[in-house]
Amino acid sequence: MALAVPGVASAATSKVTGGTTQISVSAAAAKVLSDNHITATPLAPATASGTTFTFPITGGFLNTNTLRGVIRHSGGLSLSNGTRTVNVRRPTIVSDRSGVSLLALVRGRTIKVCHRYGARHLRLRCISVTRFATVRVARITNVSLSNGTATGTVKITAATAGLVNQLAGKHVVSAGATLGTATVKPTLK
Repeated sequence: MALAVPGVASAATSKVTGGTTQISVSAAAAKVLSDNHITATPLAPATASGTTFTFPITGGFLNTNTLRGVIRHSGGLSLSNGTRTVNVRRPTIVSDRSGVSLLALVRGRTIKVCHRYGARHLRLRCISVTRFATVRVARITNVSLSNGTATGTVKITAATAGLVNQLAGKHVVSAGATLGTATVKPTLK
């Protein structure tokens, strides 16, 4: 997330070494999930307190002159309707020319890949391969900076809206809907 940190303004690019990002889900977004029997739980080492999810920052970089960079996190979020669960892992904040985005790994399809081997290719070995996709799950807008902390509004993308609608079994949310607020407190080196 775009940040201005006092004392490091002379350094163009700083290494991000730790800190936390909190995403506080709005009452309206929490009601949509609850009304449609969708639960959101943190994937360790992420934690939750009420509707606020905290993700540890594991690294990245930030250009303090251009306010652009990448902040990586561990953990994730699990969304479930009781019969189907979707895990969104390793959230990453990317601040670039086009704005601030929240990306994450989402599990895709599992396929079976087989190949023949041996002298006469008579043996068959098969393995299951699960594909993960990096997906833009949200955009962060209206970013404000104060004492090395950035705060902004989290708006879901079409990919996230589609996921929630699938879990709900009907259309309940559209792209651009406000999820809540994000507060990023990185430690820079």
